[in-house]
Amino acid sequence: MVSEWADKNRVLAGVGAAEPGPWRTDRTPYLRELMDNLSAGSEVWKQSLIAGAQLGKTESGLNWIGYQIDNAPGPFMFVLPKADTAKKVSKQRIAPLLNSTASLRKKITDRNLLSLEYLGGMMFFASAQSASDLMSMPVKDLYLDEVDRMPVDVEGEGPPFNLAVARTRTFKSKRKIYFTSTPTHESTSVIWNEGWLKGDMRLYFMPCPLDGCGKLITYEFENLKWEWGRSKETVHYQCPECQGKIYEREKTGMLAKGRWIPTRKDIENVEPGVRSYRLPSLYSPIGWYSWDEMALKWEGVQGNPSRIAEFRNVDLALPSVEISERVDWDVVWTRGDVGAQPYYMLPEGASVPREVLFLTAGVDIGQDHIELGVWGWGRNRKRWLIDHIRIYGPTTSMYTREIWDLAATEIHRTYKNVDGVELGFRKVLVDTGYIPEVVKPWVRQQNQLIVMCCDGVDGADQTFNGVKVVNQGVPVHSASGKTTKVGSIPVVMVDVSLFKSELMGSLSIPRPEVSEEAPDGWVHMPLQGGSFTKEICKQLVSERKVIERDANGGITRIRWDRVEGRRAEVLDCHNYARGGAELLGLSRMTDVHFARFERELAEAAVSIKDAADADARGAPITTPPRTKVGVIPPKSTAPVIRVAGSHAPSQTESRVTITGSDTPRRIVPLPKMPTQAGDY
Repeated sequence: MVSEWADKNRVLAGVGAAEPGPWRTDRTPYLRELMDNLSAGSEVWKQSLIAGAQLGKTESGLNWIGYQIDNAPGPFMFVLPKADTAKKVSKQRIAPLLNSTASLRKKITDRNLLSLEYLGGMMFFASAQSASDLMSMPVKDLYLDEVDRMPVDVEGEGPPFNLAVARTRTFKSKRKIYFTSTPTHESTSVIWNEGWLKGDMRLYFMPCPLDGCGKLITYEFENLKWEWGRSKETVHYQCPECQGKIYEREKTGMLAKGRWIPTRKDIENVEPGVRSYRLPSLYSPIGWYSWDEMALKWEGVQGNPSRIAEFRNVDLALPSVEISERVDWDVVWTRGDVGAQPYYMLPEGASVPREVLFLTAGVDIGQDHIELGVWGWGRNRKRWLIDHIRIYGPTTSMYTREIWDLAATEIHRTYKNVDGVELGFRKVLVDTGYIPEVVKPWVRQQNQLIVMCCDGVDGADQTFNGVKVVNQGVPVHSASGKTTKVGSIPVVMVDVSLFKSELMGSLSIPRPEVSEEAPDGWVHMPLQGGSFTKEICKQLVSERKVIERDANGGITRIRWDRVEGRRAEVLDCHNYARGGAELLGLSRMTDVHFARFERELAEAAVSIKDAADADARGAPITTPPRTKVGVIPPKSTAPVIRVAGSHAPSQTESRVTITGSDTPRRIVPLPKMPTQAGDY
C-alpha cells in the first residue's frame, strides 16, 4: 500500500515541507484511502481530488511516485501547468524526495531536470502548454497536478487533460490516473466536470464528538460560526445534527475516526474503478490552517466579488459561479414584524392576518415523508407563509396507508383569521415527480376540483408562462410503449423557474422604514419562534440562479443550483402553492376579484359576530352561522378515512394525530444533504 510505504520510507525535507521529518499518514488520515487506491492491487484506476489549500494533496502524489519507483516501476508522466512550474517542482519536491529516501536512491540510474530513469521504468515531466510533451510516449501511470491551471486548448490539439489521458490507453488494464486541483470557474473547471461530477462524489464523514450525538457529519463552511471581529475567541463548528459547538481542538480526534462515503445519487452510472473526492480547507490539520484564519480571511474578502470567488475555490474546494439571484436566509428570518398584523406560525394559536384573502397549499413527496406548505395570498402581490407540516412514514406504496390517510386529513385543515373565520384551501397541488404511480391514484380519491397533480418544469424551455393543465397519457398494459388519454388525470405543469425568480425578487424588496406598512409584493413571514424555525428559512432560499456564458460573454444557459448542504422541500412546496394561486388567476386578478374575496370573509365575520351577540343575549340564532370560507368538501363517493388504531382522527377534526401526538409534527432541522446532486 502507498500509505504503508510512505510511513516506512518517506522523510520530508525542509524545502517545501510544513513539518520536516518522517512522514505520518495519521497526520492527514483523509489521504490514506486516496493513496492506497494508487497501489498496484487496487481496482481503482482513475481518481480525482478537488481540494482546498493546506491539506497535503501534492504530497499524496509524491508518495505515489516514490512507491511506483520502489515497487511498481513503469513509464510515468507527471503533468504540470507550465514548463517553469515543472522545473520548480522537480527541484523543490522531487529532488528532496529522492535524496531523503534511501530505498529510492539506489534505484535511480539517470537524473535530469525534466526526466528521471530508474530500474524498470522512467518518469518525465510534461508541460500542459506543450502538445509534444503530452503526446510523446505511452505511459502506465499519469499524475496531473493543478489541472484547472492548465490551458483550455494546447496548440490546437485539444485540452491537455484529454491528450495526457490518451497516453495511457496502451496500458488500459494496468493504468493509474490521478489528477488533483483547487477548482476555478464551474463552466471551465476540469477537476469539477471531468473529476467530481463523473465520479462517485465522496465526502469525508466524521462522528460528532459531542455527548449524546455521534452522528456522522462533514465540514462545510456554512456551519463555521463566530462573532464578527472576534473569530479567535469565538470560532467553532456547529454540528448540523445536534446544533452543538465543536471546537478546533477536537478536530484531530474527529479526523482519525473519519471515513470517505460516496454521496452521488445515481452511483450506478459511475464507471467501475472511477472515484472522485472533495476536501475543503476546513479539514486542514491543526497547526497548518486554522478555522480562525479562515474566518478572518472571509471577513477580509467581503465586498470584493473576485476575492470571494477565490475564497470559494481555494478554501471551500468549490467552483466559482456567476450568481444573478440569491437571498440569504437571515433576510427571511428577520422579516416577521413587517405588516399591520404580525403573526405566529401555528400551533401557537395566533390568527391568520385579515389581509390574507385565500389559502393554497403545495405538497412535496419524499421517500419517507410528505410535506405540506400553506401560503396565504392577498392584494398587491403580497403573500404569507402560514404553516409547514411534515408527516413521517414510507410513501412508496399505496399499501402503506397510514401516511396517505394522514395526508388526506391534512388537506381538509382550516386556519382561523383574526375575525374567527376559518379558511380552507382553494387549491392543493401535489407533486407527482417522485412516485406518480402512487400519487395519482391517491389524488383520484380526493376532491379533484381542489386537489390536483402537478409537475415542476423549467419554464425557459416551455411555451407557457406560469401554469398549464395537461392530460398525461397512461400506459396501455396490453401494448408496450403505447399510452392512452382514456382514464388519464389532469396534471398541472408548474413553471418553477419563474416562481423562484418571482420569490427571490420579492424577498429582495428593501425593508420599509415604517414596519407597519408592508410594500407591494412583500413576502410576510411569522414572528420568530415556535414552529417557525431557521431551517424553514434556509430551505425557502435553498437555491440560487446561476448564469453560464460563452467565451464572448453571451448567456448560454440559466439554471437554479442548490446551495451546498441545503434541503429544498419548503421552496418546492411554495412553488406548488404559488402554482395553485396562479390556477385561481392571481396574476390576472383585479380589484373586483379581491373585493369578492373580502366581501365573502366580511360576511362570514358578521355572521360569527351576530351568532355570538345572540348567544350573549340568551337567544341563539336558529340558523348556524357561516364560519368557513374555501373549505374542501370531501369527495362524495370516498369513504371516511380513518387511521387504524385508537388515535385515528376524523376528517372533521382540525388537528391530525401523528405517532400518537395530538399536535402535528411540523418541520424540524434535518440531516444536511452531503451533495448537491439532489434529494433522495
